Amino acid sequence: MPVVSESIVGTHAVRKALAVSDEFFRYCEFSAASLEGGEFDGVYVASSFANIEWYWGLFNIAVLVDCVFENCTFRGTSFSGCRFVNCEFKNCRFLRDNLNGSCTAPDTNVYGCKSVECEGFNELFANQAP
Repeated sequence: MPVVSESIVGTHAVRKALAVSDEFFRYCEFSAASLEGGEFDGVYVASSFANIEWYWGLFNIAVLVDCVFENCTFRGTSFSGCRFVNCEFKNCRFLRDNLNGSCTAPDTNVYGCKSVECEGFNELFANQAP
């Protein structure tokens, strides 16, 4: 069942919502969370992610359309087989984890996305456009 126009705030609530496999989120707001590990898949349309710390997260074949990421930090996060369409990243950081592992994006495509004042975005997604 789709989740529509929900505001999901805090580590526990965000982790619980994103842990549901193959879920569909539309017009949802995810914010104020610190997440370690976990697999995030599903479809996210016109949703926002703000002030979230992602450590060793696995975005596995997720589809994100018209989403905004603002003030998010990704450490050692994998974006495997994802599709980002018309998404915007503002003040986000894509950093190495404590074992010096970088973020990865194998088999990921980025269409019409932009980044503003982000660290590591261009390096991570440089070769991902079709």
